[in-house]
Amino acid sequence: MAGVSYARHVIRHVIASIVAVALLSACASELAPQGVDRVESNDVALTEGSTSESPLEAQLGFASEPERRRFQVISKQRSADTAIVQCMKQAGFFYAARPADEAFGAGAVVGDGSRDWILVNGLGITSSFINALATGATRVSSEAASTNLDYVASLTPEQQVDYDRALVGDLVGDPETTGLSSGCWEQSYLGVIALLGLLDEFELDLGSLNSRLNSDPRVLGFQQTWSRCMGAAGYSYANERALVDDMYARLLDIELVDTDGVTQVVSGAALDALAELERNVTAVGFDCRLGFVDELTQLRYDYEREFLDDNRFRIADLQASSG
Repeated sequence: MAGVSYARHVIRHVIASIVAVALLSACASELAPQGVDRVESNDVALTEGSTSESPLEAQLGFASEPERRRFQVISKQRSADTAIVQCMKQAGFFYAARPADEAFGAGAVVGDGSRDWILVNGLGITSSFINALATGATRVSSEAASTNLDYVASLTPEQQVDYDRALVGDLVGDPETTGLSSGCWEQSYLGVIALLGLLDEFELDLGSLNSRLNSDPRVLGFQQTWSRCMGAAGYSYANERALVDDMYARLLDIELVDTDGVTQVVSGAALDALAELERNVTAVGFDCRLGFVDELTQLRYDYEREFLDDNRFRIADLQASSG
């Protein structure tokens, strides 16, 4: 019995941690704000509905733009987090899921692509940083895994068996042939894991797609048009990437202090002022895109179709193996 208890203990810990780790590994390289070369921000703001005909999204279910793809992954895990908590609750148990936003911290996203979203969040850089600070200040436990393990330890041995069955299902047998339960984790997270697998498979190819697109003379021309428009509004940026880099640089200037293990800002007013600046300048940037955004979107779709054609055999193999 000791061996079985240990195995279930490990399973609980792995399940509580695996999605957050997978998210970081699948998205950090292209999406994380760790250096200017990794911030592909020429397509930070989109008009509403402009991605509805994306060939890549239609076939593979994710965007080619790094910031939009990041938002899609976070949104998908949010839904999965809600699903597993509700599933376990229906089974009579508590479960703590680590929020997707917490795994990423601050970073540029495009939200739903609307101007209304931008007016609230800007590029999502400062707002996600503020949310991360708030989460850190109110968090009871630093790890959802620890919270779950503490909860399970409070259960009786019989309840622990039922908890494991609700979380991971029956560990032996094939649910399709034996009718065994798959468990709340599998029911909630299989879609997330499948998406992360595809992103990992095509990570380098997606980076190449965006690099080539952003180097296209037509895109460079669009960026010059955008820069002139921004200049007329009083903002001096060579291109949209420069805007994102500037917001990150300003965020790094915000002075922080650690108080009893909780990170806080020295001046809340300075952070609020940066958030307001980010919202205002991003809204202007959104409007400066309107004259060319449809052409840029169609150009991106051309690159996506080329991507799909170049990778058609890999895609077919992946779809066949997952089907």
